[in-house]
Amino acid sequence: MRKNRMPPRVVLFLWPALDGLLRRIYRIKPLRADGSGIICVNLHCYRGPTRVLSDGCHVRSGDTVMELHLNNAWFKSRRNLNLGASQSPKEFLGCFAEDLRFLGQQMNGGMFGNVTALHGSTLFDAAARRLGFQVDELSDSWWKMGARFYMAGLMQVYHLRPGDASEFKRKTWELTEVWFSRTALLARYGQEHP
Repeated sequence: MRKNRMPPRVVLFLWPALDGLLRRIYRIKPLRADGSGIICVNLHCYRGPTRVLSDGCHVRSGDTVMELHLNNAWFKSRRNLNLGASQSPKEFLGCFAEDLRFLGQQMNGGMFGNVTALHGSTLFDAAARRLGFQVDELSDSWWKMGARFYMAGLMQVYHLRPGDASEFKRKTWELTEVWFSRTALLARYGQEHP
């Protein structure tokens, strides 16, 4: 197993500025207009080889894919309000599922009509599986190493309680790729719920 590479604490003050810059460059916006949700998104054309997802969906070059990102401002605002429960896995999964239901309802209503699939990268593969995502391993590359390093910094800045950083370093976190076809998303999250 590979040892986690963590950004030194002394440089973590750069992460919010870097995060803000990347969000502007890639036009990453909150899913909900008021910014209250846990998911941010951006749309782009897929440029890779054809991917066949586990439900049979084909994602081809030129298809529109919705990239999912965590809304770090959501975590920051809840931490500022001292809402410790926002860092519990149960609440995290519940809020993410709620945003997926909101997204499914938006798609059922005609929004994002040309999106073929949702895509993202995560250090939380177990949580992604529980939410219904297809989780694929990424081959080792400089991009994977850099993205894991960047996400580990975001975790320290936005998501961890002060005492959690040492435990975070002890675990081996693998960056994985997650997919959700439009059809699978609508089947699982597109229905109105009470």
